[in-house]
Amino acid sequence: LDPNSGDALALQAVIAVVQNQKEAAMASALKAVQKSPNSAAAQMALSYAHQATFNLPEALEAAQAAITHAPENGTAWARIAELWLSTGELDRGINAARKATKLNPRTAHAHTTLGFAYLTQIKTEKARSAFEKAITLDSAAPLPRLGLGLAKIRDGDLKKGRAEIEIAAGLDPLNALIRSYLGKVYFDEKRGPLDATQLEIAKTLDPNDPTPYFYSAIQKQTENRPVEALQDLQQSIVLNDNRAVYRSRLLLDDDLAARSASLARIYSDLGFEQLSLVEGWKSVNTDPTNHSAHRLLADSYAALPRHEIARVSELLQSQLTQPINITPVPPQLAQSGLFILEGSGPGDLTFNEFHPLFLRNRLALQASGVVGENDTLGDEVVLSGVLGKFSYSLGQFHYETDGFRENNEQQNNIYNAFGQFNVTPATSLQAEYRYNRTQKGDLELTFLETFNPDWDVDDKVKTYRFGLRHAFAPNKLLLGSFIYQDADLSTVVAPGFFEWEGDVEYYVGEVNYQTKITAVNFISGIGHRKKNTTTVVDFLGSPTDEDSETQFNNVYLYLLTELPQNMLLTIGGSGEFLNGATDEEDSDQFNPKLGLMWNPNTKTTLRAAVMRTLNRPLLSQENIDPTLEPTQVAGFNQFFLGAEGDETWYCGVGIDQVLSEKIFAGAEFVFQDVKERYLSDEDPTPAVEQYSREDYWLRSY
Repeated sequence: LDPNSGDALALQAVIAVVQNQKEAAMASALKAVQKSPNSAAAQMALSYAHQATFNLPEALEAAQAAITHAPENGTAWARIAELWLSTGELDRGINAARKATKLNPRTAHAHTTLGFAYLTQIKTEKARSAFEKAITLDSAAPLPRLGLGLAKIRDGDLKKGRAEIEIAAGLDPLNALIRSYLGKVYFDEKRGPLDATQLEIAKTLDPNDPTPYFYSAIQKQTENRPVEALQDLQQSIVLNDNRAVYRSRLLLDDDLAARSASLARIYSDLGFEQLSLVEGWKSVNTDPTNHSAHRLLADSYAALPRHEIARVSELLQSQLTQPINITPVPPQLAQSGLFILEGSGPGDLTFNEFHPLFLRNRLALQASGVVGENDTLGDEVVLSGVLGKFSYSLGQFHYETDGFRENNEQQNNIYNAFGQFNVTPATSLQAEYRYNRTQKGDLELTFLETFNPDWDVDDKVKTYRFGLRHAFAPNKLLLGSFIYQDADLSTVVAPGFFEWEGDVEYYVGEVNYQTKITAVNFISGIGHRKKNTTTVVDFLGSPTDEDSETQFNNVYLYLLTELPQNMLLTIGGSGEFLNGATDEEDSDQFNPKLGLMWNPNTKTTLRAAVMRTLNRPLLSQENIDPTLEPTQVAGFNQFFLGAEGDETWYCGVGIDQVLSEKIFAGAEFVFQDVKERYLSDEDPTPAVEQYSREDYWLRSY
């Protein structure tokens, strides 16, 4: 009757959104705004049309325009509250939700939004009250039922929570998101094939949503279907702008548990660790604050040689950026130099075969073990739990064997306790204690197959770590880490000939700040390391004592810039200042960093990087302190084990190609120019000198 009615066009747009007709919805919404530029309804319709295409910034802008035209409209305030929550602005979201219920207390949607706002703060009692109020006002609305189910699950009542989500699915059977959540809850209840059925329905209802493919990948992995799991995971990546998926893109709730799932398990079961590295690099470079991406890299680095520093550093960054969760860190993941043959130790580094997809108050126990010849025995046990705003894990790892020859025995014992508390949704505190004892003989394999029958190592290391995470805003993150290590190290080459003992105290403090401005991620930080060593060397029965102190300070800045044509440019630099035990060992150095990753299409990744590093002091080669500095530039690792003060230039190029859904290939070439430091024995006094070497390596898969 009135082709120029903005309200009618707005209603058409909303109906099209509900029917998943995204292009028609956008066309009607834009026309509604054109015909009625001052209409709050038209701006609201445009907001929903933008959200349907996962364009949250534009959706928020349209909702803010609606508030401008109708500042007393409770429904508009509920809408803007949804979007503040979706973009991570939790305080703004809950304030807007409260205003919505105050302006229009009889609107169910306002109370529903307030319930989700309370869920973000883990105020489950208030959340349940808000959802129940919304259900009273509108018993046919599916979203408050979904929210009430999530609140009950968060309190640990999976059965009652599932019942509410089933009601939501019954009220809106064509809602792909609700079907995904129903599949998740069936998965947690181990109710196959109901879980797979719901996820397949969700894929059919919205084939462009990567979320059900992500959940389906985890579900298939638990059924020992890794090939199909990989295919679903790859499809979720394609649908998510060629980036790995870690949570629902609609951000209805925080998806904490699913984001903690160890995706590396899917790749490692097939031997595709290199593929998981590619996805991890892309995700970390796109969003350096994503804890799941850092965990994916840490798990993947475990399969690569000479990546020990990168592995423990990515693990620390994952822990500091993570929310509270039930996913424990295996005790062995943070330890290097275990000398355990692959497949012969207890457990895998990514042993979450039965990973829950919902975060809830609960306990979890995971244990694994191995028994073999030559008196080989090992076990790993981890107890983890979540209670409200607090999560913890207690872990123990033991491995012993007599080896395959004389003096080839070893024994490793690791104990760790970890706790995390969310002071507010934006601030969390962490504390961790780790004890590691390593006893071993001569484990090295040499070309001449010789060994030392008297070689004996006995190292005991205690580590205390404290961490802080504070988000000033969704794109402004501050991380702090303090580590203290106390080590008693002992090596006997031959009794009465050469024996060495060391007492080491090691302090590490680092602060890291990350922010994103438009298309540029800024990563900056400053660190301090101090190592006090007391050594006793007994050579031919004549012991000598020596005390030394080494300090290392560093500052760094990285800019990760998104360029046209799917390019990501990394520009950075670090200043590193090493004060050695003597003046000759001092070294100050500026290290430039330059890298480029380019995806000319969804199946090809090209990489190139040039960078320089200065080796920092370590407690020992087996006990490595992590760093908050980025570990890679354009997918090329920049931290390798070496002598303190070594200077290294790296140049690398690489390509990773998806040939089909089952075939992947790639290669990288790296040139390395190393200036190693050594202590010469020239008279009259020894001096620190350098010699250069050039390394080349090519790795392909």
